[in-house]
Amino acid sequence: MILETKRLILRPWEESDAENLFKYASHPDVGPIAGWAVHTSVENSREIIRRVLSAPETYAVVLKESGQPVGSIGLMLGKASNIGLPDSEGEIGYWIGVSFIRKVGKSYEERIEYIA
Repeated sequence: MILETKRLILRPWEESDAENLFKYASHPDVGPIAGWAVHTSVENSREIIRRVLSAPETYAVVLKESGQPVGSIGLMLGKASNIGLPDSEGEIGYWIGVSFIRKVGKSYEERIEYIA
């Protein structure tokens, strides 16, 4: 599945995304706060794409203007969750590269204003 907004594309991760993933996931302010270790190499990021980010309902957050992933978002249902949820509940996990937090935050605020 591919989802599109005005500025973003949510699409499955691809092994060819490993360099971009490493660029953001190697930053010490990203992984640990999201509950995972800092990536140590492009090959480490490629392995994470194969083992973790290839899970169902896990998407690369891609800027339309550049076509490059800058974060990730995923839905984990029931036992797939990191917090032991019952099968009838789910958890949304996400992270965004440090240099894009303000940009994504502004987009989030705009959406809240639109909904309200």
